[in-house]
Amino acid sequence: MDTNHSAALGAIACALILVLPAFAHHSTGMFDQTQTLSRIGNVDELDWINPHAWLHVELANEDGTVRIWSFEGGNIGQLTQLGWRLEDFTPGTQITVGFRPMKDGSRGGQLMSATLPDGRKICSNRGCG
Repeated sequence: MDTNHSAALGAIACALILVLPAFAHHSTGMFDQTQTLSRIGNVDELDWINPHAWLHVELANEDGTVRIWSFEGGNIGQLTQLGWRLEDFTPGTQITVGFRPMKDGSRGGQLMSATLPDGRKICSNRGCG
């Protein structure tokens, strides 16, 4: 095998090593896939980022204490195609969020839908639940 051929194969191997992690994806095993919950709260922030958008919502506990809950959505390309717009989620906007809760009971989950003040319900890339 000549030097040029070895160098080309080495370059290809390096490229594959760098690209393969992009195809990997984490599991949704942390979310309880057997139930979809719905809660009303106020938008704290929408992190409009890839690989996953994050919707942070102020939700009241049973004792009235307000806490921030964080919901993992799809990527912004998917969500945009489904009708999600950053401007619909300004801080303080009251929404109903549909989500699959965390199995460990922590404050968050897999984002399934959001119902906006005008009544529009938009689903995530996983459907509405």
